[in-house]
Amino acid sequence: MTESFFIPAYQRGYRWTVQQVTDLLNDVATFTERHKPIPGEFYCLQPVVVTRRNDYWELIDGQQRLTTIFLILSYLNSRLVAEERKELFKLTYETRENSASYLLSLDEKSHQDNIDFFHIWNSYQVIRDWFRLRSNRLNYIEAAVLNEIKVIWYQVDEAVEPIDVFTRLNVGKIPLTNAELVKALFLRSGNFDSDGSRAKLLQQLRIAQDWDEIERRLQEEAFWYFLSNRQQEVNRIDLVLDLRAEEIPQVVSRWDVNRLFLTFNTHLASKQNAVTNEWDMIKRVFLQLDEWFRDRFLYHVVGFLLCQEVKVGQVCDLARSAKSKTAFRAALKAEVFKLAFGKLRGSVDEADLSEFIHGHVAQLDYDSHPVSIRRLLTLFNIASLLELGDSGPWFPFDHFKKEQWDLEHIRSVKSDMPQRVDAQKAWLGQALEYFSEPELAAVSRGSHAYEQKFAERLRAVREMEPFDVPAFETVFNDVIDRYDPGSDVEVDNSIGNLTLLDAGTNRSYGNAIFPHKRRKLIALDKSGRFVPPCTKNAFLKYYSSKIDEMLTWSRQDAKEHEQALVSSLVRFFTYDGEHV
Repeated sequence: MTESFFIPAYQRGYRWTVQQVTDLLNDVATFTERHKPIPGEFYCLQPVVVTRRNDYWELIDGQQRLTTIFLILSYLNSRLVAEERKELFKLTYETRENSASYLLSLDEKSHQDNIDFFHIWNSYQVIRDWFRLRSNRLNYIEAAVLNEIKVIWYQVDEAVEPIDVFTRLNVGKIPLTNAELVKALFLRSGNFDSDGSRAKLLQQLRIAQDWDEIERRLQEEAFWYFLSNRQQEVNRIDLVLDLRAEEIPQVVSRWDVNRLFLTFNTHLASKQNAVTNEWDMIKRVFLQLDEWFRDRFLYHVVGFLLCQEVKVGQVCDLARSAKSKTAFRAALKAEVFKLAFGKLRGSVDEADLSEFIHGHVAQLDYDSHPVSIRRLLTLFNIASLLELGDSGPWFPFDHFKKEQWDLEHIRSVKSDMPQRVDAQKAWLGQALEYFSEPELAAVSRGSHAYEQKFAERLRAVREMEPFDVPAFETVFNDVIDRYDPGSDVEVDNSIGNLTLLDAGTNRSYGNAIFPHKRRKLIALDKSGRFVPPCTKNAFLKYYSSKIDEMLTWSRQDAKEHEQALVSSLVRFFTYDGEHV
């Protein structure tokens, strides 16, 4: 190969480590020692991405690999007399002109002149030392380097801006990842040579079809967000591969960017005809995840743990250590208890459970414990859904994670009076929208005429020019006193006055009064949007004993909402089996 490659300024210098160079050489050596060589089989490096520029190739990606190959070929040439040395490809640099000449000289005296020379020289020493230890295999390895190493050649259209391609590659937009490399390990033809060509084809086809089916299932948002808390457009099968890799004794650093590929590469190379059995192990991991997703109890309890940053691998460990499905379900509940309350389930007597949970919940405050409150409210919703049995809806973890559900005050905090004029006018508009509702007369306390007078006052204040801030403060306090009576900091920030709502809806509420929030939430539910059952129940006053005051949220309502949460969690942790 005598092609010329140009390294543009946006590329960094050569930085391969001793480990990376050694891994490449070891892989090539292993390739030469394969049990049953197949004519035409070759060792494939990761892609080289180029675009044509006159009589040379602009190297967009692959500089590190090509430079290492150049150093390997340089060492092999150094063993020959000048007449027998092979002509190598050329590497030139836009901003590192001396690097090209240093690659040709490999002068030890200059290797500390700059950081690029230093890494080039170190890699060359690794190559030289590595070959010296394998003098008896050198000819075989040299033949493989010269004739059986190939790259995936990815040529970008000349009209495309190279730096844009480079940027996409380096932020992972081109789906050439560990997953593709692992797939190549499983599907290479040398894995299937024991049962004849037809059997080989069928085995390859089965793995390829299984791979595509697993990726397709993981592309379903409900399934993916049940398992994961982050977005990932492609190669979601990485999650399954990683779980299986965790079961394999590790010889690769956890922090190596290619850990997944290197783990499977080492594992498969260490066992004869291991591919079919190993693929069955990967499928076993996937089918376990799929079973959790399809089982109503496991879906909700495992899903709760995973959305609270518990790792999937930790749940897999619980499943492996449990002696039965019943034991696994009990272990999951114990893990939920520890996460929710910071104590082991066995440390709380059954008779004291209600008192313990009530005491824990009562001391939580919005300002000091938002994470704990959000976690308990999520569990409250999940426990409530499980009580509905098989006919009830399932908690939508995909919406929960993508829509960033927030803590929402059921009754507005009085001290959160809007301070800017535009926010004050917006608040007046929300209140007027509520007072204009035709159904108001049917549920309002007192006469409808009283509500109409409120509306007239609000409209008059909103239309004042210039805007009268003191008049707004007066009418704001009058509305709050009527529809949020008894407002104080303690009740406002307790868990009884908090619920879950998606961030978009929460922001749209602002400091709206309780009846306005209630009306908006009912409209949201009617439109088909999922509203957490406990959120809906709170605003419909399902947990309240005093149902003739539908347009206010009192201290008593908050206490009864909190007690409903405590009772639901007590039932969840008291009863064994699938249902609470």
